[in-house]
Amino acid sequence: MMQIIDKLIDELIPYANNARFNDQAVDAVARSIDEFGFKVPVIVDGNGEIIAGHTRVKAAKKLGLETVPTIVADDLSPEQVKAFRLADNKVGEIAEWDMDALAIELQELELTDIDMSGFGFADVTTLDDLDDDEFEDDDIETGGDNFDKVVAALSKLSSADLITMPEFEGNRVVFHVKN
Repeated sequence: MMQIIDKLIDELIPYANNARFNDQAVDAVARSIDEFGFKVPVIVDGNGEIIAGHTRVKAAKKLGLETVPTIVADDLSPEQVKAFRLADNKVGEIAEWDMDALAIELQELELTDIDMSGFGFADVTTLDDLDDDEFEDDDIETGGDNFDKVVAALSKLSSADLITMPEFEGNRVVFHVKN
């Protein structure tokens, strides 16, 4: 049976050949731990060397935590540990976002006190994100450089039920904001 054990951060050994550059994610992971608690344990081998969770450990240090929840994976061979390190980091890259569903989820979260921008969702497509300075008037009417971006943004907003589905009239895109 798998056990989660609190271990002192100072007792954990970062893997010397960690193949991920994760410093850019530390702030977002720290915000996640701060907001939701430490919900994903660090995985270590029998010697306390980190298999998965280097970013979580860095975030915990940044937050001033002394211990982190860990799972000791002492049932894996050295080859399995090496393979798991890589697989654990790689498999998340395979998945893709359903942008329509994501827009709906984020729109609903905008009604709460949870700020999702700190988790990498700063460029979410909402009505507020359609900054007038970002698009030139002729981008919509003449198919300028940002035309596809504008149409995609409007489609996402319509999927989130914020506007009507864009209608095309020649070189013009027409939509209506819902009340």
